[in-house]
Amino acid sequence: MMRFSAISGTCAALALALAPTLARAEPGDSDTGAGASEAEIVEMGAVHRLADLRFGAFPSPASSERMTINPDGSISATGELNTTMNYFSSPDGRGPARFRIQGTNNRMFIPFIPNRLTITNGTSTMLVDRLDDNVFPIGRFDANGRFIYQVGGRLNVSANQEPGHYRGEFTLTVLFL
Repeated sequence: MMRFSAISGTCAALALALAPTLARAEPGDSDTGAGASEAEIVEMGAVHRLADLRFGAFPSPASSERMTINPDGSISATGELNTTMNYFSSPDGRGPARFRIQGTNNRMFIPFIPNRLTITNGTSTMLVDRLDDNVFPIGRFDANGRFIYQVGGRLNVSANQEPGHYRGEFTLTVLFL
């Protein structure tokens, strides 16, 4: 055991003695190179609301019903809403929310919306859930730096829902990449 320690100690002392000479560079043994740095200034993005999410007018149903407006503008409804939804509102009175998102051409973005919101009329409420959009999960601006972003959702109407004009708001947040 002692012999091994003595050899280890001798090797360590030899390594320490040689280390300063091994680390020194000889004159003329150096070189330089050039590096580069760059930055790109991009235009600040913007969001413009073009249209609200519109469920239109319809009579209060006798049972709980649902109406869905898809991001592409297609509409479906259940029960009484399906049979009466066009009596009181023209087809263009319904549709998805539309936004024009502007940014740097051909760059990408990520939109964030809530999955639900409550619309109100005084103390009466209705739930709009399953908010959906036409981007998954990343959007890309066109050559002009624009994208038309559309949001649909499902309206939950209670039986004998209180008549009136219901309104609510949601926030669209856009992360420009």
